[in-house]
Parts: sequence; C-alpha cells; structure tokens
Amino acid sequence: VVAISQSGETMDTLMAVRHAREQGAKVLAICNTHGSTIPRESDAVLYTHAGPEVAVASTKAFLGQITAAYLLGLYLAQLRGNKFPDEIAELLAQLRSVPEKIQKVLDGAEHVREVARSMKDTASVLFLGRHVGFPVALEGALKLKELAYIHAEGFAAGELKHGPIALIEEGQPVFVIVPSPRGRDSLHSKVVSNIQEIRARGARTLVIAEEGDTDVLPYADQVFYVPQVPTLLAPLLTTVPLQVFACELATAKGLDVDQPRNLAKSVTVE
Repeated sequence: VVAISQSGETMDTLMAVRHAREQGAKVLAICNTHGSTIPRESDAVLYTHAGPEVAVASTKAFLGQITAAYLLGLYLAQLRGNKFPDEIAELLAQLRSVPEKIQKVLDGAEHVREVARSMKDTASVLFLGRHVGFPVALEGALKLKELAYIHAEGFAAGELKHGPIALIEEGQPVFVIVPSPRGRDSLHSKVVSNIQEIRARGARTLVIAEEGDTDVLPYADQVFYVPQVPTLLAPLLTTVPLQVFACELATAKGLDVDQPRNLAKSVTVE
C-alpha cells in the first residue's frame, strides 16, 4: 500500500495505513513532512523534500508527490525487469530536466495570468483531459474551487458524449489538456475532435498543448504551450498553468489565495 500525504497527519489516510498494516500489508509513505505520524507508522517512507508549503492549497507538494510516484514506478520496473537499464536511465534524465521546463512555463505565464484576470466574473469553468491529462483536469478544477470559489468540474474527455457535453452553452469556458501528438496518435486526434465538438456548441476553448502542436490552433480560443516531455511526465508541466490560472483569478477577485475560506492545511479529523 502506498500512502500519500503532504503533512503526514491526514486522519483518513492514517486510518487506512493502520488498517492495511493490521491486515498484514506493507505500507510505503510518500510524504513531505519529516517525522510526522504516517511515515512513523509505515514500513518505509519516500520523502518528497518539497520544503515547507505555507499555502493551504497544495501546488509544489502535489508535483513532488507525482515525482515520487514516478521514481517508485521506475524502481519497481527495474526490479521486475520490465524496462531495460538504458530505458530507465533515459527516463531519469528526462525527469531531471523537468524543473528547468517548469521554470520556463512559469517565466512565460503572463499569458495565463492575463486570461485569468479577464475571467474574474466567470461563474463556472469545465476541464477536460484524457489518459494522464484526466487527473490534471481534476487538479485544475480543484484549485479553482479552493482558491476562487468558482464552480469547476473535471471530466474524462472520453466521457464527453455520455453527459458532460450537455453542460456546454454559449460562452462556457472549457480547459482542454491535449496529449502529445508524439504519443499515441489516436489519443491526440480524439481530444482535438473533442475540442471541435465543444467549440461548435459555443464553448470558449482554453487549450494546454505541447510546443509545436499546431493541430489545436484552428479550434482554440487560447493556447497555453508547455515544453516537450515524455507522455507520462506531462502532468508535471500541464498542471502548472492551471495552478497559476486559479491563483491569478482568485487574486483578481481580491481573495486570500494562501488561506481560502473553510479549509485547513491538514485534515486531522475523520
């Protein structure tokens, strides 16, 4: 069992850790806080070393947790012989290049901030993602709820026609996280098709795509580009513009982005 907690004190996660160990399971904690309860009660711990995170809404800790999970996955692949050593070395090299690429996204984030400020009176924002883009869509929606108190919802792009498309009306803002065109062609083309479908029904499309992806341009009202990385590492980059967007929109509304209402940094009760 892998238990993930920024604070190491999250009560429901701690209860799950205790139950798992009572059943004889081995527990590995992924945590950001040294000496906290969950690492102490686990069999092993992988610290994210993200440094103290003062703001209630998690940003860097979230990316640190994803990175730790990647490292765990690569290590297990190595142990099981699922990947050759040179493949693992290449992925680790790509992972080491990610901080520089995140900095590039942050340095060029004024476009995201500008769009966020123009949307401060927006009542609802939808997020679509497919494959590894789906949890990014969920994270984008969560940050907007937490910081700006706006109704936001993330959907799997493949489910669009099964209900969510009914929410699309004229002017509805929709973020779409587009997979790399260098990956599985079918995934990229399907998401581009999703953008066409919602645009035809009046949606305002805000697209996060890989640098060099021109297929999205005819159907996007705004495009936010991120540097190229392997498909499975993409969330480390595509999440960042969404976090910046939520922060800037909340700031434009005059809200306290570090201490959102009704929220605590660590949920220590069940």
